[in-house]
This record gives sequence, C-alpha cells and structure tokens, in this order.
Amino acid sequence: MQLLLLLAEGFEAAQLPCTLVLLVTGVALGLTARETAIPAAVSFWLSVLVFSWTRFSDRGAGWHYLFAALALLIAVIILFVPPIRRLDWVAVMAGLLVGFAAAELWLPCVGPEFGNLLMELPDRGLSGMALMAIFLLGALSPVIALAALHHLLPNRLLEQLEPIWSIPGGVILAGMALATALGYHQTIIGWLFEWSGG
Repeated sequence: MQLLLLLAEGFEAAQLPCTLVLLVTGVALGLTARETAIPAAVSFWLSVLVFSWTRFSDRGAGWHYLFAALALLIAVIILFVPPIRRLDWVAVMAGLLVGFAAAELWLPCVGPEFGNLLMELPDRGLSGMALMAIFLLGALSPVIALAALHHLLPNRLLEQLEPIWSIPGGVILAGMALATALGYHQTIIGWLFEWSGG
C-alpha cells in the first residue's frame, strides 16, 4: 500500500511547481538528447535518485565514494554492454550530470507519505532508496513519457522536429546554468516552492 501511495504522491508532485526544477531540467535534457532520449532519461532518473537519496539521508559526507562508485558502474556497463553506441554514452553522461544538478537544486514539496519517508530516510538504508525510486517514478513521469515519445515517433518525423526541440532544450539548460552561476537559483526555487503551497 505504501508503494502505491508514494507513486500517487509522485504523480501529484509532478503537477506542482516545486517539482519544476526536476521536470524542466529533465524535459530540456530529453529535448536535447533527441534519439538518445531513453538512455538520457534513465540516467537522469538514476542520478536524481542516487543524489537525492544521498542528500536527504545525510549520507553526503562521502561524495567522493559515490562518484567513484558511479564511475566504476559506468565502466562496467561500458565494458560489458558492447552494443551500446558512443552517442548513447554521451546521453548517459549528460543525464547523470543534469540529474546531479537537478537533485542538488530540488526543494521537494511533500505529502504525508513522502514526508514520512524523508524523515525516516537516514535510518532506512537502501530500502529508503527503493521507496524514493517509486516516488520519483511518479514525479518524473513527464520526463519518462517524453523519452518514450521520442522512441515511438518515426525517425523521419524526429529528424524534422530535431531543430524545433533541441534548440529550446539547450537554451533552457544553459539558462538554468547561468541562473545558478549568478546565484538566482535559490530565489527561483523559493518562488516555485511558495507557488506549490510550501
């Protein structure tokens, strides 16, 4: 039952402004990734999951170990999954980087189930990460839907839409990077959180 409640709260969070930090970066990544949207979306979701879990469970002191673990995981995948094209790896790396940035900037608005999870997260270990994964499936459902749409559309149509989608996606990511570098990110995130009723 808790799994369904967390998933439902994730879907609800996807409709709230406080989740836009995740959704805008994820959608911009998907628009920019084009035909590699699925590997980009999966790595984005995984990165948001790992870095959010690390941040909210107070395990952030060992960031260097986490980076080492991710580097090893990527190396294992590269070595043992030879059919993956090089372009997919660019999308995977972009997804990991954008996911890390989004997780670091995200100020979640929470319902009762996710609020309880966040309070218990330091004591839950990997089971907390699994529950957070369920919530993020719902919260990031628009990013997942966009990646699926990219996969389902005919290649010919994707080629026509590429300039229409990729330029705004890149501009959004660059704009977010600039706002963060200039220190405006906290103001923007605060506004989003307030608009969500937080």
